Amino acid sequence: MLIDCYRRRIAATAIQLAKEDPLLVKEMISRLRAAGEIEAGDLVYLDRIADRWIAIAAANAARSATACVARA
Repeated sequence: MLIDCYRRRIAATAIQLAKEDPLLVKEMISRLRAAGEIEAGDLVYLDRIADRWIAIAAANAARSATACVARA
């Protein structure tokens, strides 16, 4: 049971990092794959989360730029 709690905590930390700095997460995953430390299918879920947050950040930036132009 202690191992399950530890694994959940690690997973939660990894997901939070993917939300806060998705570009870093994607870079680290690609480096691990290139070095052969993880298989091609490993960390796909985390990679998708990072992609999702990159898209959200881009949409927010576009929305913010549109709002600034509308005010001017």
